[in-house]
Amino acid sequence: MIDETTIASIVAEVLKNIQQQSRNGTTATTATTCSGACQARTGQAAATTSRGDKGVYSDLKAAIRAAKIAQQELVKLSLKTRGEIVAAIRRAAIANVETIARLAHEETGYGRVEDKIQKKLYAARLTPGVEDLKTEAISGDNGLILIERAPFGLIASIEPATHPGSCVINHAISMVAAGNSIIFLPHPKGLKTTQYLVRLFNTAIQEAGGPEDLLVVGDKVSLENLDLVLSHPDVDLVVATGGPEVVNRALRSGKKAIAAGPGNPPVVVDETVKDLDYAARCIVDGAAFDNTVLCIAEKVIIAVEAIADELLFHLQSHGAYLVRDEGDKEKLMRTILPDGKRFHPDLIGRDATVILKQAGIDAPENTRIALLECPPEHPLVQEEQLLPVLPLVRVPDFDAALELAAQVEHGFQHTAIIHSQDVSRITAYARKLRTDILVANASSAAGLNIGGEGHFSHTIASPTGEGICTPRTYTREQRTVIVGALRTVD
Repeated sequence: MIDETTIASIVAEVLKNIQQQSRNGTTATTATTCSGACQARTGQAAATTSRGDKGVYSDLKAAIRAAKIAQQELVKLSLKTRGEIVAAIRRAAIANVETIARLAHEETGYGRVEDKIQKKLYAARLTPGVEDLKTEAISGDNGLILIERAPFGLIASIEPATHPGSCVINHAISMVAAGNSIIFLPHPKGLKTTQYLVRLFNTAIQEAGGPEDLLVVGDKVSLENLDLVLSHPDVDLVVATGGPEVVNRALRSGKKAIAAGPGNPPVVVDETVKDLDYAARCIVDGAAFDNTVLCIAEKVIIAVEAIADELLFHLQSHGAYLVRDEGDKEKLMRTILPDGKRFHPDLIGRDATVILKQAGIDAPENTRIALLECPPEHPLVQEEQLLPVLPLVRVPDFDAALELAAQVEHGFQHTAIIHSQDVSRITAYARKLRTDILVANASSAAGLNIGGEGHFSHTIASPTGEGICTPRTYTREQRTVIVGALRTVD
């Protein structure tokens, strides 16, 4: 894009030439009076436009070319320099975290600013970097084999509306750490946030010694642009962290695809739990964070009858508002599920108090989630909701809880949570649901290294089998076999 200084300079020179022509009595046109310096500046401005604005492009083909070249330059650098580039991305995200969070909140209307700040700090601090790329060596009688991790090249990364800032931070760190460049394909609600981050991170990358345009994004969003990128021969890998439509397009692209899928995480609480207050706090913390837009969040509580009443008491003490009246339940469901099929899009990620007020229900200002008891067939139980309205289903015993949890998870194999002191039950739960993430006796966030062990990621690739995606996920295995040499042990 032509900046204001360049425009002012060009206009001033044109006016100067017109005035000079007037004094000389000439009638040459403006086009023929622009001096060599003026033409040079105009050409420079045009070149800037074709190259994009710190990674933001109107021409996606030019963006792909630039990112492809940048990736080739990145892999020429040392791994140490790549680590410094990743560290620079982290620092830039942390230094601007409040701006990023507010921009994402304003653009999407989802979640809570304070939670978004924390979510982006998690992404910046906890996403693994180059340390995740480990070389393996195996030696034997016939020699040595080296197994190294090589980048794919240029990744097309489809971003969701629910986490436009956090996903870009997570993907920028992990995909660049793996040696790739990225063309981001954001949801329309996340375009401005993504553009801000691309500009911010490209500046940090260059200051750390990296190439320009390692990250690129378009200046608008359309399905035509999506198809152009997914079908482009220079795109080496497609990563989709979005809704079913974009995931299906990614899987039909003909390229290697890593796809995150839906989830409807159940949380089972059985009668062996000794500290139900702790279990309730974990459930509310996990479900209420950023108003339930996280795919790993607790979406359905399945409580064994013997402890259900006490659990309800503790859930309310941690910010859950129990909707008891049947009439209020009906009003709430008409509000959030007006057609009986789809959750109201304007209520996704909104505060529980806002949703309850719209339903005509007064709740305390400190309400974090709305809670209601439901039968197993209820839409709130069966469908994933991205708003802080949480159903609780009573069951007679653990066996019934196990069967219902498997049924409401729908075989997505995404995330499940259990609170139990019986190790055999935890084992049975894990075997029955076979989810990529299973958390026992903690908030769902523990599955992503927030209060637990493991790795942080915003892409849980259940459909394509990669699970929690880290830099290693965005690499190819490259083997070097040396026969008859380099085994140094007799």
